[in-house]
Amino acid sequence: MAGLELDLTKTAVLSMDFQKGIIAYNVMAQERDVIQKAKTVLSDARRAGLLVIHVVLQFRQGHPEISSRNRMFSVIKQMSLFVIGQEVGRIEESLEPVEGDIIISRPRVNAFYGSDLQTVLTSKGVDTIILMGIATNWVVEGTARYAADADYRVIVLEDCCAGISVEAHDFSIANVLSTIAEVSTSQEFLVSLK
Repeated sequence: MAGLELDLTKTAVLSMDFQKGIIAYNVMAQERDVIQKAKTVLSDARRAGLLVIHVVLQFRQGHPEISSRNRMFSVIKQMSLFVIGQEVGRIEESLEPVEGDIIISRPRVNAFYGSDLQTVLTSKGVDTIILMGIATNWVVEGTARYAADADYRVIVLEDCCAGISVEAHDFSIANVLSTIAEVSTSQEFLVSLK
């Protein structure tokens, strides 16, 4: 199996929204063993010296980051979800950050919007990002769209992603992500680290 050609000194892995309250309702992630695959990717990426970044959906008490005009996020505010410290917002134990990892809080679909992700990537000299997360058709696609516009090399590990449905995942991969990013697998990525 061929690997990806990567400059490991300029590559970061983004592990996005692997939070308890998101995983619990994603059947596709459970059926495809996405968590175990992501765990292997993170472990091997760290061993190879890659920068590992965890992106989480997170808000202050009272959700001051959410406008009433934001249709999607207003529901989160009404339900008082993903407030800093809540159990639903905690990263899945098997994927928890270790020393040296970076945690980025995002207040919107795209991980770059309203966060310091771009500042961190720039300061570390990163030009290639490996994306994995839940949901494919939300945080993964939204982040990939921005990153492509910002001239990052974007690689999506398809088997480390899960959509809100299999149909949504497949549509996003086939019609959006495959046109703006390289779609790969965890196995191809792991081969690249050897």
